[in-house]
Amino acid sequence: MTDVVFIGPSLPADEVGRLLPDAVVLPPVAHGDLLRLDVAPGDRVLVIDGFFLQHPPVRHREILDLLDSGVTVAGAASMGALRAAELWPFGMRGVGEVFQLYRDGVVTGDDEVAVVHGPAEEGHRSLSVPLVNIRVALRRAVAAGVLSDAEAVLLLNIGRDLPFRRRSYRALERSAPPEAATVVDRFLTWHRQNPCDTKGADARMLLSMAADNAPELCPAHAGDQPIDNLHTRFLDSWRSRFAGESVGGHWASDREAAAVLMLLHPESATWHRRAVLAGLAEVDIADPMVEERAAEVARRRGLTGAPPSGWDWLTDRERGLDDREAVLRLLVRAFGTTPYRSLALWMVAAPLRTPALLTAARQVAATAASLNETLVPRTTGNRRPGGRLHFRTEIVDACFARLWGCAADELEAAAWDRGFVDLAAFRYAAEPLVAYVKAFGSPRLPAVGTRAQEDTLAGSAARVG
Repeated sequence: MTDVVFIGPSLPADEVGRLLPDAVVLPPVAHGDLLRLDVAPGDRVLVIDGFFLQHPPVRHREILDLLDSGVTVAGAASMGALRAAELWPFGMRGVGEVFQLYRDGVVTGDDEVAVVHGPAEEGHRSLSVPLVNIRVALRRAVAAGVLSDAEAVLLLNIGRDLPFRRRSYRALERSAPPEAATVVDRFLTWHRQNPCDTKGADARMLLSMAADNAPELCPAHAGDQPIDNLHTRFLDSWRSRFAGESVGGHWASDREAAAVLMLLHPESATWHRRAVLAGLAEVDIADPMVEERAAEVARRRGLTGAPPSGWDWLTDRERGLDDREAVLRLLVRAFGTTPYRSLALWMVAAPLRTPALLTAARQVAATAASLNETLVPRTTGNRRPGGRLHFRTEIVDACFARLWGCAADELEAAAWDRGFVDLAAFRYAAEPLVAYVKAFGSPRLPAVGTRAQEDTLAGSAARVG
C-alpha cells in the first residue's frame, strides 16, 4: 500500500515522515496533481494542504475519480477538510475539528483556512494565522470561562473583517476598537498560556490514524452515495492534459503524446479516417469493409452526394470528387475533429496507441520541450493561452505543409483529416514540435503492427468525439 500526502503550511514535511514513515510527501495539492498520481486500489491519498490562489485548486471530480477507482482519499486541516466536507457523502473521509466545522455548516467560507506562506524551499512556512484557528481558540476561551459568547463573537467578527493575508493574533489586537481592548487583552493573555493550532492538530490526527490503519480511513463502499456521471469530457480533457510520464526530466502528458501521433505519424490520417468511419458504422476498425459500411449508413440517412451544408468541409479542389468519396470525407471531418483543449488520448486511433508508439511519442514530446526551453527564443508578439509561442504562424504552417506534402491552402483540410477542428487547434498542437522537426526531421515512429497484431484490436470499437 502506498500513502501519498499533500502537505504545506499546516505541518512540516519532516513531521509527516515521523508520523507516517514511507509516505510519499508532496507539496500542497493543485488542479491536475491527483491525475498525475500512480496509485491503485488499496492505496491512500491524504490531502491536508492545497493551493487556492497561486494555482487553480483541486477539482471535486479529480477526487471522485480516485474514489471511483478504489483509492482511499481522506482530508483534514485545510483544503483536505474543505473538500472532505463537500464530498464525504461519496466516500471521501474527513478527520478533525476543521472538517466537522465545514461539514456541519458552522464554517462556510474557504478563506477561513487560507494562509499566506513562504516558498517550498522554506517548507511553505505559515506567515499568517487562519481564521479557523482563531475561531477554535475563541471557542475554547469561552469554554474556559475567559470570554462570554458575545465577546467571542465580537473578536471573531474583527478577525473575519481582516483580509486573510493579514490575519494574526497581533493584527487582531491592533484592529480592535478601543472599547474591545480589554477583551482582546484578556483573550490573548489566556491564549499565550494555552496556545492551540487546530489545523496542525488535525493534520497530525489524520497521519496518526493512517499509521494505525484506522478502519475509518477506508475506500468508498456501498454505504456511500453512488458516484454518477463521473466521466465527462471535462475529466477526459483534464486527464489528457495532466496524466502522462516523466521522460528525461520532462513531463510528457497524454495530450502531448496524442498530438505527436496525430501530427507526425505517417499513417495518422489513414487510421484516423478508419477510426471515425468505423465508429459511425458501429464496426471494428479492422473490418476491411469499413468505408463501404460507413457509406451505406450515410445512404440510409439520406446523405447522398455532397450536401450544400457540408461544402465548407471540402477544399475547392475536392469539390470535384465523386459523391461517395465526398461524403466519406465530410463524415470524417464533421464527426472526427476536436479543439486542441478537448484532445484526449482515446481520440487517437487504437492502432496508433500501442505501448511502443506511446513510448516513442512521449520521447519526441520531451525532446521537443527540451529544445524549446534551451535553444529556441520566445517571440515578442501576442502570446496564446499558455505562453507557448516560439515560431510565427507562417513558420508553423510552412513546416507542416512540407512535412505533409500539401499546398499551403490545403493545410486546414490536412489538419481536419488528422482530427483537428481548425487551423487554430492545429497550430496550438503543432507549434511546440516545429523546433524538433527543423532539427531532426520527421521522427522515426514505429509503424502500425502486422495484420495479426491489428486483429487483436478488433475487439474494441473506435470512439468518436
